[in-house]
Amino acid sequence: MVNDYLFIKNIAEKLESNIHEIIVGMGEAIRSLLIGLLSEGHILIEGPPGTAKTYLGRVFANSLGLEYRRIQFTIDLMPSDITGSLIYNRATGTLEFRPGPIFANVVLADEINRASPRSQSALLECMQEKQVTIEGVAYPLPRPFLIIATQNPIELEGTYPLPEAELDRFLIRVFIDYLDASSELEILSKKQLHGEKIDVEKIASLEEILKAIDLTSKVYVDRSILEYIVKLGNATRKREDILLGVSPRGEVYLLYASKAAAAIDGKSYVTPDHIKSVVKLVFNHRIILKSRSVNPMTLRREILKILDEIVEEVEPPR
Repeated sequence: MVNDYLFIKNIAEKLESNIHEIIVGMGEAIRSLLIGLLSEGHILIEGPPGTAKTYLGRVFANSLGLEYRRIQFTIDLMPSDITGSLIYNRATGTLEFRPGPIFANVVLADEINRASPRSQSALLECMQEKQVTIEGVAYPLPRPFLIIATQNPIELEGTYPLPEAELDRFLIRVFIDYLDASSELEILSKKQLHGEKIDVEKIASLEEILKAIDLTSKVYVDRSILEYIVKLGNATRKREDILLGVSPRGEVYLLYASKAAAAIDGKSYVTPDHIKSVVKLVFNHRIILKSRSVNPMTLRREILKILDEIVEEVEPPR
């Protein structure tokens, strides 16, 4: 059993090394994508333009040999542009379902907040039930299935903020900031050598990925760890500076993410440190403060600071 989880750790190390052949930094984002894949959850990436958010999604999918599709979210995007629709076949005289770009293993929803709420809502069933329903018929999505949504936290003109119900369906929200000067110099060196080509080695087969997902679901979680998760969730609802705390779904997602974090470390069980390593990623987009800052960057810092305080205050199990 231990060797099985070392197999997952080996995949994680190869994946990070593979991606770093082309992309500089982004360690937390790469780990978040792998946690999402192993947990069968979805990832929201926030960062300013030009920080390689969409590029990361392509390299991640190519490294694992998974089918990748990109959907550019715009104001005129229709739900059928995402899910697909029924098309009349003249030869047979019947309506046939033509799958949309959502039918892929890794789907990049680029600038998700630029689409109308109606189009955004087309993702809800896909994210939760892993299927698309057209005219009463359910079409299952492929496995594995991972949505990577991106948005710019600064430029908000002409956008539609994601409703809380949709935000709550993302396993993790991860932030990407500008790198330091030495890292940017390394980026220029890589671009001078490779350009925009994505020529990466496939490091795992589909069977190995599905095996890793199934093993992750079997990671052991002691009752004391479950109680720790509940205490962390409850702590977000008791603070005076928080208007809306973490929902039970957020606690469930923290459980799933911590199991994936343990598997990536080659462990068959979850420790308090695994919880601490993912709690801010899982909780940061599920909290609404009473005094909401106009500046989204300031708001982000306030939420992360509060979560740091909660992790410090809630005693972990021994």
